[in-house]
Amino acid sequence: MPNFTPFFVESKGQPISFKGNTVVRADKFPVKNGDTLIASIEKTNADKRQGFVIDITGYCKMNGEICKNGKRVRMLFWEDTMPKQVKLKVFTKQNFIWINNIWEEKGSYLSILQNGENVYRDKQITNYEVEGAAMIVEEMENGRRYRCNDRDPDEDFDDIIFTIQNLDQGS
Repeated sequence: MPNFTPFFVESKGQPISFKGNTVVRADKFPVKNGDTLIASIEKTNADKRQGFVIDITGYCKMNGEICKNGKRVRMLFWEDTMPKQVKLKVFTKQNFIWINNIWEEKGSYLSILQNGENVYRDKQITNYEVEGAAMIVEEMENGRRYRCNDRDPDEDFDDIIFTIQNLDQGS
Protein backbone atom coordinates (compact mmCIF):
# COMPACT_ATOMS: atom_id res chain seq x y z
CA MET A 1 0.00 0.00 0.00
CA PRO A 2 1.45 3.31 -0.94
CA ASN A 3 1.71 6.19 1.42
CA PHE A 4 -0.69 8.56 -0.38
CA THR A 5 0.73 11.69 1.28
CA PRO A 6 3.43 12.41 -1.35
CA PHE A 7 0.89 11.99 -4.16
CA PHE A 8 -1.55 14.43 -2.53
CA VAL A 9 1.29 16.88 -1.83
CA GLU A 10 2.33 16.70 -5.49
CA SER A 11 -1.29 17.19 -6.65
CA LYS A 12 -1.70 20.09 -4.18
CA GLY A 13 -4.59 18.26 -2.51
CA GLN A 14 -6.44 17.54 -5.73
CA PRO A 15 -7.83 14.06 -6.50
CA ILE A 16 -5.34 11.44 -7.68
CA SER A 17 -5.69 8.26 -9.73
CA PHE A 18 -4.93 4.92 -8.04
CA LYS A 19 -5.51 1.56 -9.74
CA GLY A 20 -8.21 2.98 -12.00
CA ASN A 21 -10.03 4.87 -9.23
CA THR A 22 -10.17 8.56 -8.44
CA VAL A 23 -9.06 8.94 -4.84
CA VAL A 24 -9.43 11.96 -2.52
CA ARG A 25 -8.37 12.85 1.01
CA ALA A 26 -11.49 14.94 1.68
CA ASP A 27 -14.66 15.58 -0.31
CA LYS A 28 -16.53 18.83 -0.98
CA PHE A 29 -20.13 17.65 -0.74
CA PRO A 30 -22.56 20.11 -2.41
CA VAL A 31 -25.29 21.66 -0.24
CA LYS A 32 -27.50 24.70 -0.01
CA ASN A 33 -28.45 26.54 3.16
CA GLY A 34 -31.22 24.62 4.91
CA ASP A 35 -30.63 21.26 3.16
CA THR A 36 -31.45 18.09 5.10
CA LEU A 37 -28.89 15.28 4.99
CA ILE A 38 -29.11 11.62 5.94
CA ALA A 39 -25.85 9.91 6.90
CA SER A 40 -25.39 6.20 7.51
CA ILE A 41 -22.59 3.68 7.90
CA GLU A 42 -22.94 0.65 5.62
CA LYS A 43 -20.04 -1.36 7.04
CA THR A 44 -16.65 -1.30 8.70
CA ASN A 45 -13.78 -3.74 8.38
CA ALA A 46 -10.81 -2.59 10.42
CA ASP A 47 -9.07 -3.21 13.71
CA LYS A 48 -9.33 0.48 14.64
CA ARG A 49 -12.49 2.37 15.59
CA GLN A 50 -13.80 4.00 12.39
CA GLY A 51 -15.92 7.06 11.74
CA PHE A 52 -16.44 10.11 9.57
CA VAL A 53 -16.68 13.88 9.90
CA ILE A 54 -19.14 16.34 8.42
CA ASP A 55 -17.40 19.73 8.63
CA ILE A 56 -19.77 22.69 8.23
CA THR A 57 -18.84 26.35 7.96
CA GLY A 58 -21.93 27.45 9.85
CA TYR A 59 -24.00 25.11 12.00
CA CYS A 60 -26.52 22.31 11.85
CA LYS A 61 -29.59 21.05 13.63
CA MET A 62 -29.73 17.40 14.69
CA ASN A 63 -32.48 15.75 16.75
CA GLY A 64 -34.05 19.18 17.32
CA GLU A 65 -30.82 20.52 18.84
CA ILE A 66 -28.63 23.23 17.32
CA CYS A 67 -24.99 22.15 16.98
CA LYS A 68 -22.73 25.18 16.78
CA ASN A 69 -19.16 26.02 17.76
CA GLY A 70 -18.15 29.49 16.61
CA LYS A 71 -18.09 29.90 12.83
CA ARG A 72 -18.01 26.16 12.09
CA VAL A 73 -18.92 22.79 13.51
CA ARG A 74 -17.25 19.42 12.98
CA MET A 75 -19.75 16.62 13.52
CA LEU A 76 -17.97 13.32 14.33
CA PHE A 77 -19.85 10.07 13.83
CA TRP A 78 -18.37 6.80 15.14
CA GLU A 79 -19.26 3.24 14.09
CA ASP A 80 -19.97 2.13 17.67
CA THR A 81 -22.04 5.11 18.85
CA MET A 82 -23.92 6.32 15.79
CA PRO A 83 -27.51 5.18 15.25
CA LYS A 84 -28.32 3.42 11.97
CA GLN A 85 -29.05 6.79 10.36
CA VAL A 86 -28.44 10.39 11.34
CA LYS A 87 -30.53 13.22 9.95
CA LEU A 88 -29.23 16.77 10.10
CA LYS A 89 -30.22 20.12 8.67
CA VAL A 90 -27.29 22.24 7.45
CA PHE A 91 -27.10 26.01 7.79
CA THR A 92 -24.24 27.51 5.79
CA LYS A 93 -23.51 30.38 3.40
CA GLN A 94 -21.16 28.11 1.41
CA ASN A 95 -22.32 25.75 -1.30
CA PHE A 96 -20.52 22.73 0.19
CA ILE A 97 -19.50 20.91 3.37
CA TRP A 98 -16.34 18.86 3.89
CA ILE A 99 -16.49 15.08 4.40
CA ASN A 100 -13.57 13.07 5.87
CA ASN A 101 -13.09 9.56 7.14
CA ILE A 102 -11.52 9.29 10.60
CA TRP A 103 -10.22 6.55 12.87
CA GLU A 104 -9.04 6.24 16.41
CA GLU A 105 -5.66 4.83 17.32
CA LYS A 106 -3.37 4.55 20.28
CA GLY A 107 -0.99 7.45 20.73
CA SER A 108 1.38 8.52 23.45
CA TYR A 109 2.92 11.69 24.74
CA LEU A 110 5.83 12.56 26.99
CA SER A 111 5.02 14.05 30.37
CA ILE A 112 7.57 15.39 32.84
CA LEU A 113 6.76 14.83 36.49
CA GLN A 114 7.53 17.40 39.21
CA ASN A 115 10.60 15.38 40.21
CA GLY A 116 11.94 15.71 36.64
CA GLU A 117 11.20 12.12 35.65
CA ASN A 118 10.05 11.55 32.04
CA VAL A 119 6.92 9.42 31.71
CA TYR A 120 5.18 8.30 28.52
CA ARG A 121 1.40 8.29 28.78
CA ASP A 122 -1.00 6.55 26.40
CA LYS A 123 -4.17 8.02 24.98
CA GLN A 124 -6.54 7.46 22.08
CA ILE A 125 -6.22 9.99 19.26
CA THR A 126 -8.48 10.73 16.29
CA ASN A 127 -6.60 10.75 13.01
CA TYR A 128 -7.34 11.53 9.35
CA GLU A 129 -5.65 12.46 6.07
CA VAL A 130 -2.31 10.77 6.80
CA GLU A 131 -0.24 8.06 5.09
CA GLY A 132 -2.60 5.43 3.58
CA ALA A 133 -5.77 7.43 4.28
CA ALA A 134 -7.91 8.08 1.23
CA MET A 135 -11.48 7.77 -0.05
CA ILE A 136 -13.10 6.57 -3.24
CA VAL A 137 -16.24 8.65 -3.75
CA GLU A 138 -19.12 7.10 -5.68
CA GLU A 139 -22.13 9.05 -6.90
CA MET A 140 -25.49 7.56 -5.89
CA GLU A 141 -29.08 8.76 -5.94
CA ASN A 142 -29.23 12.11 -4.09
CA GLY A 143 -25.76 11.71 -2.62
CA ARG A 144 -22.48 9.86 -2.39
CA ARG A 145 -20.98 6.65 -1.05
CA TYR A 146 -17.52 6.81 0.53
CA ARG A 147 -15.24 3.76 0.48
CA CYS A 148 -12.34 4.54 2.79
CA ASN A 149 -8.89 3.44 3.84
CA ASP A 150 -7.36 4.45 7.15
CA ARG A 151 -3.57 4.66 7.43
CA ASP A 152 -3.04 0.88 7.49
CA PRO A 153 -1.30 -0.87 4.56
CA ASP A 154 -4.12 -2.36 2.53
CA GLU A 155 -5.84 -1.38 -0.68
CA ASP A 156 -9.38 -2.60 -0.13
CA PHE A 157 -11.02 0.75 0.70
CA ASP A 158 -13.42 -0.94 3.12
CA ASP A 159 -12.18 0.20 6.54
CA ILE A 160 -15.40 2.21 6.61
CA ILE A 161 -18.06 2.56 3.93
CA PHE A 162 -20.68 5.25 4.56
CA THR A 163 -23.19 7.35 2.65
CA ILE A 164 -24.40 10.94 2.74
CA GLN A 165 -27.67 11.73 0.97
CA ASN A 166 -29.24 15.15 0.44
CA LEU A 167 -33.02 14.95 0.80
CA ASP A 168 -33.33 18.40 -0.82
CA GLN A 169 -31.07 17.72 -3.82
CA GLY A 170 -32.50 19.03 -7.03
CA SER A 171 -35.02 21.30 -5.33
